[in-house]
Amino acid sequence: MAEKKKAAAKKTNTAKKPAKVKTGKTESTKVSKSFRGKGSRKKTNLLKMYSEMNKMTLDAVDREIMRRFKIIIDTCDEDITKTSLGIILKEPKSVELSSYHESLQPYIKHYLFMLKRTKNAK
Repeated sequence: MAEKKKAAAKKTNTAKKPAKVKTGKTESTKVSKSFRGKGSRKKTNLLKMYSEMNKMTLDAVDREIMRRFKIIIDTCDEDITKTSLGIILKEPKSVELSSYHESLQPYIKHYLFMLKRTKNAK
């Protein structure tokens, strides 16, 4: 009887398992790549404006506005042009708010306010 158990154990141990095929791609990476392809375009000009504003942040209100601005940047479809960013950063007095998208106008306006506040503090 012990011999039968040993023979049965040998048969199960010698049976080969099917080899795992590694393709390097999983289903989750396929989904994430297709998702990233849709919205992977970086909004470098908006992010530059965000970083400039972040340098001037003083209080909790500024931090909350920056948090909301980051959400807008991540969800919006288009970036502002480099020339319009240059106008905002270098010539804030000549900024025409109506030429920007409605969702960006409050943040540009707050940036202009932050500039005035830092000039008055000096």
